[in-house]
Amino acid sequence: MGAALHLAHAGQPAPGERHRTKGKGGSGGETFADFARQVYGDQRATPLARELLLAFGYATMVAHSEAERDVHDVWSTARKAMGATRTGRRWRLDEAIADDAPRYVSSKDREHRVCEAPRLRPHPDGPDDFRNVRGICGSLADWEHYALEKQLGTGWYKYHWFCKRHLDHLARVREQLREPNERAPQPVPNRGGLLPAYFESDWLGTYRHRLDSPTWEPPVYGISADDWPTPGVEPVAPRARLRLAALDGTLLVEADRGARR
Repeated sequence: MGAALHLAHAGQPAPGERHRTKGKGGSGGETFADFARQVYGDQRATPLARELLLAFGYATMVAHSEAERDVHDVWSTARKAMGATRTGRRWRLDEAIADDAPRYVSSKDREHRVCEAPRLRPHPDGPDDFRNVRGICGSLADWEHYALEKQLGTGWYKYHWFCKRHLDHLARVREQLREPNERAPQPVPNRGGLLPAYFESDWLGTYRHRLDSPTWEPPVYGISADDWPTPGVEPVAPRARLRLAALDGTLLVEADRGARR
């Protein structure tokens, strides 16, 4: 998981104050440029997440910057900015919100799944061969032959691979890891959670709606990526966020004097 950066976000305007845009005697365009630089500098963001954040930033800060903006227009602008899927059956904005749901995604390295069973005899390729350096079998392991180790600090997964010739060793390692894995914490999320870091809203309801899962629950570490602990990295300091509202499963942007349908 990339380090959580300390980002300064565009703030919510004070009561009665309006965002200003270029062409209207203000610097709202520059504000959006700052916002875009922050999004592109966020190492946690996938390309799809960046597109999602920029769509909402554009809709709220540029296209509909007036205090009396129509919340439906904001949603429509963000949705149209991202376009539809290839099939045209679902808006990409909906898919991007579902993809931003906080979760832990493990990484199974297909290209480096070599058998870790101890090597009994030196490999003929010489002392510098990785199998001799690491003292392992080194044969390519089948996709299903692994032992899962959960890290005690983060709950993240580490995979230990074994080939067909060392399935007995695989069974022993799995048994050795069974009790430590039971004590490991729930994995710290490493994917999603960026919308709550940039915008205020009822994200629980929004994620449930986009995932089509009314019982979905966020991780115990929180719904915002800013709140997730990373070993050796200080938590992201609280910062101002743009305020959004989610009504009837539809994300709406609140005007300065309340959301309007």
